[in-house]
Parts: sequence; C-alpha cells; structure tokens
Amino acid sequence: MNKMASSDKRIRKIIAAIDLSIYSKNTLEYANEVSQTTGAELMIINIINLKEIDLTKKIIASKYPDDFSLETYFPGKINLRRLRIKALMIECGFVERPTIKIIINHGIPFQEILRGIEEEEADLLIIGQKGCTNLQEFLFGSVAEKLFRHSPVPVMSLRTRSE
Repeated sequence: MNKMASSDKRIRKIIAAIDLSIYSKNTLEYANEVSQTTGAELMIINIINLKEIDLTKKIIASKYPDDFSLETYFPGKINLRRLRIKALMIECGFVERPTIKIIINHGIPFQEILRGIEEEEADLLIIGQKGCTNLQEFLFGSVAEKLFRHSPVPVMSLRTRSE
C-alpha cells in the first residue's frame, strides 16, 4: 500500500520501535500518549540484531562447536524480550489495552522495522534518538538514520531531556 497515494491523513496504526536500551521507556511513554490521543492502534516492535546472533553463535561455538541452533536459541530469546517489554509497559504505566501488539523479529534492525511498517500497514513510526550503543558523537543512530531515509511513513524521533 502506498501511503503517499492515500488522501486520508488519520493515524490509525503506530509502531514504536524499541531496542530495550535506556531510551526505550521514553519512546514507549510517548507512543502510548500519541496512541491514546489519536485513538490509533499501538504496536511495539523489537528486533534481535543479526550481529547479536552471530556473536552468540561464535561464543557458543568456541566452547561447544555443534551445540548452537537457531531453533533452540530463538524461542527463549523471544520469550525473554517479550517479558522485558511487558515489564517496561507496566513501568510506563500502560493501562491494560488489548490493542497493543508486540512484534519480535530477528535480522538487520532497520530492514525488519521497515518490513513491520509494511506488513502492519502502519501510519507512523516512533523511535528514540539513540539505541543500545549510545554513542554521544552521533545525533542519530545508524538505524534511525536509515529509517528516516527509507520509511514510507512519517518517523517521529524523540529526544531525551537532559537531567
């Protein structure tokens, strides 16, 4: 579906992309507020980075060469992330809302987020300004920068207030 061809500008579906870094709470709180204000469905997406999978595979293979398989690794990792997201939702003060969908995928983060936007037919993407690496030298993380350039929908990036 081409978002630009649609004349309807209402926000019906919002994706909040989080990486479970310290910036995720702010992103979820803001996405929840926008969702409640607009009446839009809220989806939370988290991507298990391909680099993390490769590193895990190397570490395990160095000690147990034939013991790593994605089939056994992913279910546990996905369940752990789902629990962390639900705990973060409680910490953010989410009221029980049946319309919140949690999506956990694996791969290259920006590509999987773009795929999630398309598959869910989202109207808005909300992200934090930085992710897990928290590199102070960069205004935006590399994932955020790629999302700004390639997203078919508006991208809202949140700044964290100085303490």
